[in-house]
Amino acid sequence: MMPRRHKISLLGLLLAAGLGACQGKTLVVLEDPRTLIEDRSLDAAQEDSRIRLDINSLYIEQGTGQLKNVKAEVYEGAVLLIGTVGNPADRDIAGSLAGAVRGASPVYNEIQVAPGGSLADEAADLTIENKVKQALRAENEIHSVNLRWHSVNGIVYLFGRALGEAERDRALAVIRKIEGVKDTVDHVKVVPLTN
Repeated sequence: MMPRRHKISLLGLLLAAGLGACQGKTLVVLEDPRTLIEDRSLDAAQEDSRIRLDINSLYIEQGTGQLKNVKAEVYEGAVLLIGTVGNPADRDIAGSLAGAVRGASPVYNEIQVAPGGSLADEAADLTIENKVKQALRAENEIHSVNLRWHSVNGIVYLFGRALGEAERDRALAVIRKIEGVKDTVDHVKVVPLTN
């Protein structure tokens, strides 16, 4: 029997191969997450997980499926909402629900009002996200483990924490050079480490 971690890696490779066939080529960066250590505390990470679960529970309770393409990313209590919805009212509902969750502040509602993307569009965004991961992890001046990025229709949303303005600006510059990136949206908080 194959160990669980190998099954997950094999599944990731098969998924990448399938998506790659739809788009021509797809870059997938697989790594051991234990090699990366964040600056946020374990308590903060657990609180962020609770906030994300609470938001997702509220979205599921809506029951109509209008928020099925919405994703909540949480870092140190700040919430980034991304994805697509069919109309502005659904965008506002998603923002209001997220804002009602204890500890969720601020809430950056970057949900696009647009028709749901095709499989090819989703594959293109996945490719961009993997290129961003590879490019940021290759930069010595960027502590990318504290950053989160997502692509929606070619727009890359950067979120999380940078240790200085130069680090944030460098990350944005690296992302803007990636093929397929139409625009970037910056929601990175600059917080230098204290001793």
